[in-house]
Amino acid sequence: MSWSSHGRSWRPGRERNFAGDLGIDTTAAPTFARPPRTGKGLASTGITAGWQYSASDGLPQFGYSATVAARPRTLTAAFPQLALGLVVDTPHKRIGANAITNLAPLADLGLPARFAAVDRAYTDQAADYFARLARALGYQLVLDYKQDQRGIQGSAHGAPLIDGTLTCPLIPDRLAQATTSLDDAAVRTPDDELNALIAARQPYFLHHKQGPNAHHAIRLQCPAAGTPLGDLPRFEVPPPPRRPTDRRRSDRRPPAGRPPLRQAPHPAPGPRPAPR
Repeated sequence: MSWSSHGRSWRPGRERNFAGDLGIDTTAAPTFARPPRTGKGLASTGITAGWQYSASDGLPQFGYSATVAARPRTLTAAFPQLALGLVVDTPHKRIGANAITNLAPLADLGLPARFAAVDRAYTDQAADYFARLARALGYQLVLDYKQDQRGIQGSAHGAPLIDGTLTCPLIPDRLAQATTSLDDAAVRTPDDELNALIAARQPYFLHHKQGPNAHHAIRLQCPAAGTPLGDLPRFEVPPPPRRPTDRRRSDRRPPAGRPPLRQAPHPAPGPRPAPR
């Protein structure tokens, strides 16, 4: 079951101050139905309901999962100013798909798409079910990582992935490891030293070069391949390897002072058999 804020009364451009920033969250929606009681062999009348577990609350709630896409009033607001979409589903099912269900109709309204802030439930989603689809709609994702996910997270074609951003392989290790194994308190309220290290990563980020194409793929360029920034050395593309010269061919000119190479003569054909 889904709902979105578009309709006949909605006119694109009505929210003039809406820059396209929104937040997506999945929260518990309790139901009046009682949960199943296995001890008595009784099922629940809410056959599509389930237990909703939240990281901030240790007690689960029986009901549904409500995925909300909303525009915040301010960065510190406790409640959203405008709910742009709502999807009610079984808890912990189709988390990424329900978020895309909320975002897709907004593009049909002509609303801008900029930043989409999500929690860790969406960070753990497979890219094909959420991240790539959200970026295809024009959103830049603001993700929240766990303590063991911070720092260097992998690589793509030799470019290390650091806190969700592809960077130049020449990035100093001190900058690449600046957030490795830091707890939530250190990351969410960084000190001046950590802020300086994070800001120093900026020149090493890969630049957007081309795209997206029909398959929503983009091309990125390493900053070392273009104009060097600061003390970042320029990356020189090595020339392609030369193909080995076939010296057995007699039509090539030999080096000076060396006799030409001749091919071995073919054996003379033998006598032909007499006709019968």
